Amino acid sequence: FSPYTVAHLGDTLFIANIGKEGNSLLVFNTKEGRLLDVVKSWQFDNEEKNFGSSIEAIVPAGNRLYVAERQSRIHVFELPDLTYVTCIGNGQWSGPVFQAQALAVKDGLIFARDKNGKVSIYKESDVTQENYQKINRHWQVSGNNSPGNNGFAPHYMQFNAEGNILLTDYEGKKIRVLDPTLVNDDLVNGTSIDMDELSLSLDFKPKTLALCNERWYATGDNDAINIYDSQQGEWVKKIKTIKGYSFLLPVRIYAQNDSVLWVSDTHKSMQTLVKMVVHKGEIRE
Repeated sequence: FSPYTVAHLGDTLFIANIGKEGNSLLVFNTKEGRLLDVVKSWQFDNEEKNFGSSIEAIVPAGNRLYVAERQSRIHVFELPDLTYVTCIGNGQWSGPVFQAQALAVKDGLIFARDKNGKVSIYKESDVTQENYQKINRHWQVSGNNSPGNNGFAPHYMQFNAEGNILLTDYEGKKIRVLDPTLVNDDLVNGTSIDMDELSLSLDFKPKTLALCNERWYATGDNDAINIYDSQQGEWVKKIKTIKGYSFLLPVRIYAQNDSVLWVSDTHKSMQTLVKMVVHKGEIRE
């Protein structure tokens, strides 16, 4: 078991496993504390399909689950039974998906952070079985000078309370803020939808981000959980241990709610998914 990307819907936790036995999606019930399913392969058009590379992003949206894998594919499953729907992208860099490394889905639009820093945008209305690997991007907006990600560092996208998209920029050492309201039929490819005045410059390279009401939590190249106080508007703390557990390579952090967070420690000696609980401002394991 080598946990990586994490997402949730209700009491269900979706966990990407990138272990030596291949890539799979684990479905875990947090309330009952048991594994419900392991998705390694599925049937489509009388052929067996599977995850051909590591899972970079998992996003539940409505009655669908979007799962992006490194090999330029975004798989779409129907919830809650995980029936396979279709695939965006054909596995080729030159195709409509360029190694999507982060996803955000809202209001009928699918946003994907490409390997080169640009953001591709697709329409949910195109996501049908008939359009298997034929779904084209409608727009590709500027990376706003975001460096490429040849090292495949984790990235993350999430809508905030204001409806903007926060996007970690590892090599750029910042958190970009995108305005999805700028996406319309008149949008010209290559245009920037970044809100530069709201971007956050950091003293570390951010990987993933978890947004809570009073605090943000980010993993980065400093191998710590970095804590941002949204009221003070500054990064206030870095933690490397919680209740006796010492992080060695905390790659991804995900907020199930304001008090429960999940951290993937992918160091070869750990390969652990750590549940982190915030209780009245105090972090507990």
